[in-house]
Amino acid sequence: MKPSFINISIIIFSISIHLLAQSKAKVYWTSGNSKYNIADYAGAILDYDKAIENDPQYLNAYINRGLAEVKLKNYKEAIQDYDKAIEIDTDHVVTYTIRGIAKDSLLNYKGAVQDYNKAITIKPNDAWTYYNRGNVRYKLGDYQGAIQDYSKAIDFAPKYAQAYYNRGIAKQKRNDLDGACLDWSKASEFGDSTASAFIKKNCVK
Repeated sequence: MKPSFINISIIIFSISIHLLAQSKAKVYWTSGNSKYNIADYAGAILDYDKAIENDPQYLNAYINRGLAEVKLKNYKEAIQDYDKAIEIDTDHVVTYTIRGIAKDSLLNYKGAVQDYNKAITIKPNDAWTYYNRGNVRYKLGDYQGAIQDYSKAIDFAPKYAQAYYNRGIAKQKRNDLDGACLDWSKASEFGDSTASAFIKKNCVK
């Protein structure tokens, strides 16, 4: 019976150490979030580093560190964080969407679209992902595809000012100025101040 008692003690000790590491990781993660919220992205990254050192499987630490890296335009480092996050959880929609944004920023449009497609497969009603895929399609010159994606974003978020604004730009590219003006009007209504300048330049006769 004694050997079994020793084994159980070792297991309990190991669990205690693991729980302590998780607790420390959460403290660093919370500190990192506070720094992120005041735009101290470099400081936030240092705290997320510590969180990950204490808990290498801390999904949210990888996600938030990736966000901070994107803010600092360290896109390759952000992609590495999201690669790891996806290893931990293959069905976390945000990881694919933000990795897509990082790939887009590195002009890897094909890779970005693949990530957005995966995100949409996981969460078909995510307006933000459709919006970002629309941006990439616009850059690729697929204006009709961009319009379709912005329209889906608007379906799921009817007051999405940026989606109206960008859909208007895509419609303008397709010589649909009336449709563009309607979209810019909506964008202005929902708080996009830049849309007003487009209306004055292109729509007011």
